[in-house]
Amino acid sequence: MNWLSNYRKSILILSLTTVLSVPFFSVYTPQSQAQGIRNVFRRERQQGRPSGRSRGGAIRDESCVSPDSKPFMALVPEDNQGTTIATHPTFWFYLPLGRSEKVKQARFVLFDENQSSVIAQKMVELPDAPGIVSVKLPETEQSLEVDKRYTWHFSVICDELERSRNPWLSGLVERVETHPQLVWQLENLPESEQYLAFAEHGISQEALTLLAQHRSIYPDDWMDMLAYFELEELAEAKIIQLNP
Repeated sequence: MNWLSNYRKSILILSLTTVLSVPFFSVYTPQSQAQGIRNVFRRERQQGRPSGRSRGGAIRDESCVSPDSKPFMALVPEDNQGTTIATHPTFWFYLPLGRSEKVKQARFVLFDENQSSVIAQKMVELPDAPGIVSVKLPETEQSLEVDKRYTWHFSVICDELERSRNPWLSGLVERVETHPQLVWQLENLPESEQYLAFAEHGISQEALTLLAQHRSIYPDDWMDMLAYFELEELAEAKIIQLNP
């Protein structure tokens, strides 16, 4: 029965070939729910890395930001360095004040990795009330390059002449290479679930941006992210994109 033995060998080889040809990615599912969202912000600060300032400190002009309000803060990982795969990413902040007769604008500036050249600088109008805001790097500005870090500065203009009165924040963002596994996930997951894939790969900017866009579908994850920054009361609040 040599023919039967050879037939069985052929079937075994064909089966193994079929199994090995199936991409590993096809059985991969992104880490689900709040654990993945929290982990993307929990990167510990590395020694020697410039930390910037992700929360605003006390300022002399109390009429600009009340000392009783929540702190002016950037929604960034604990090490104050965001990661992105986008050429023109979106940045996220909590503003503890709205527009008034005295205070109407904020300034966003992005520098290259040597902090020698300005990549983007824009003045934005403040919203009517405190809340979570986003600032998208305009497509008309220079694209971020892969494997390079950039420094951003975001300040509220309380006093154009005496800048020490202006609350400010700063931090880093790095555009990273897109991992093939992430590419596969983004091609196969519905857009509403892609924030989980970004969180799984530690891509903070897109994880937060997509979760914010689909927060009505995933209110528990949105609430958990807000709780991490102690902003739970904003779960139902409107998000404002700041425009020039």
